[in-house]
Amino acid sequence: MPIASVVSASGGAGKTTLALLLGYYVATHAGDPRSVLLVDLDPTAGLSLRAFGDEGYVELCRKRKSLYHLDLDWTQGVAVDVDKYAERPGSAAPAISNVAILPPGEDESGDMASRVDDWFRYGDRERLLRLLKESHALEKYKYVIVDTAPFFDVRYSIAAIAASNVVLIPLRPTVTDLVRTKRMVEKLKKAGITNKPILFIFNYDKDKFRQATATLVKLGFYVYKHGGTAQVQKRLMALIEDLGRYGQFAKAVLPHIKQLSDSEFPANKIPEGDLYTCPAMAEIFRHLAPDKTPDCPAHYEEE
Repeated sequence: MPIASVVSASGGAGKTTLALLLGYYVATHAGDPRSVLLVDLDPTAGLSLRAFGDEGYVELCRKRKSLYHLDLDWTQGVAVDVDKYAERPGSAAPAISNVAILPPGEDESGDMASRVDDWFRYGDRERLLRLLKESHALEKYKYVIVDTAPFFDVRYSIAAIAASNVVLIPLRPTVTDLVRTKRMVEKLKKAGITNKPILFIFNYDKDKFRQATATLVKLGFYVYKHGGTAQVQKRLMALIEDLGRYGQFAKAVLPHIKQLSDSEFPANKIPEGDLYTCPAMAEIFRHLAPDKTPDCPAHYEEE
């Protein structure tokens, strides 16, 4: 039973997009799309809001279809079944229409954050794994993907990783992101839960800084053509090599493209054999489901 958690040291690193994209690829290439469960462990419900929309998410909470309500019921001794609390987005998110999603949830009494407070107050960092087992999620689904809150609150990452077989960490190739990611992994190591395989995935827009520089010049700003670049490159290389001691780096980069934006995905499907997303997803598949790895275009863009 592959269980993958997606964690990041910084906000905006593409964590939720990666979780949604992986859910889409697994549903598309691993057989039955109904065998995939996405767990939204982020109390801000970023993944769920992208899949169901604001009104859809509110309605799910009203119907008690969430991880929050599953945990409440189980705590009170109720026999729980994951399918009572999970929902498939259908036409709200065509790309993952048949993928089951377990939203974080909330009501007038509390939310997922209050439940996580209780988990760690009583030292139950494996609570998510226990809930997946007790609700029969590990029997009903072949693949479970857990999206988390950014690492500002370490407890969400700990709970997700404790339930996982593999850890996926998206990051940008900047000194700041690499330093933050290293600190995060070291904190997780101290917590005793980094014995899981880690795969780092670079996720960024390679043209972003180039375009920003051109815009500044056009607006009349003076931009130095030289100075500091070599030192930054050396620092990046050293940090990447250092971080590589804790896990593997996916060689394929997941790019920032319009079709992965909040407004485009999962509202629209990704083209079959997509050159931009397929190579990175194929590397992740080799860790989760080697026999289901998608065939990608042979051409790679190089500069």
